[in-house]
Amino acid sequence: MGCLLELFFEIFVEGMFELVGHCYIKLMQLIVPDKTISEKTKKTIKNIATTFAALLAVVLIIGFVLLLQEDPFIENIGKYMTYIPLSIMVLQILLGIIVKIVGHFKK
Repeated sequence: MGCLLELFFEIFVEGMFELVGHCYIKLMQLIVPDKTISEKTKKTIKNIATTFAALLAVVLIIGFVLLLQEDPFIENIGKYMTYIPLSIMVLQILLGIIVKIVGHFKK
């Protein structure tokens, strides 16, 4: 019975991570223009944006784990590894939203 519960929990957690990851990457790609560049360039930019978003997510997770440590030096490193990626993510998402709003009013 324990294995069955573990399987269901694993499926649920993996599904949540996939959903959050998908939404996160879509939000990070809001600043990629739609019509002004070729498909090849758009695909390259989206690949770079996806790689950058995944790297920020990994650094954020590692920083959060380091933030929970009891050693003050490691905890301080965890603060920087948490706050810097979070601020970059928020800035990029806000810029994407601003670009979409400005693009909507230009039409």
